[in-house]
Amino acid sequence: MSLKTDYKDAMYDGQRRYRMGQNTDGTVSFTDTTSYTQAGDQFGAKDINATNTAVNRLNHVTELTLTAAGWEGGGPFVQMVSVPGAAADMEPLLVSALPDDADAAAQKTYTKAFGIISCGTATVGNGTVIFKAYKKPATDCKVGLKGV
Repeated sequence: MSLKTDYKDAMYDGQRRYRMGQNTDGTVSFTDTTSYTQAGDQFGAKDINATNTAVNRLNHVTELTLTAAGWEGGGPFVQMVSVPGAAADMEPLLVSALPDDADAAAQKTYTKAFGIISCGTATVGNGTVIFKAYKKPATDCKVGLKGV
């Protein structure tokens, strides 16, 4: 998703001008009669919702497990994983998903597998992420994708 980045402010010389008109129900309406030197862009709910969605996605981490048996090929090894919402225009960041309470043995095993995977690349598109590793991890490894 690409957000609009070329919004323009309305510009005018002097003061803004309005014409007041009488409505049939006894109320009045105002019509902007300012002479603008540059038309401005509208910014509404659709724009701010798209912006907020993009900002929220930047900090969101999707966790998934790369299985030891799921690697294919012979260097680089490749593993395709279904990740709902993944799109070609995303640039996710691979992050560790090691639990905070992992013991020393679990940390050692995890670090060995994750270090191999982080040397590869992640390609995103159409709900699928393709991971690469140049050495096949011997264990399953739970990873996080920040930005998906």
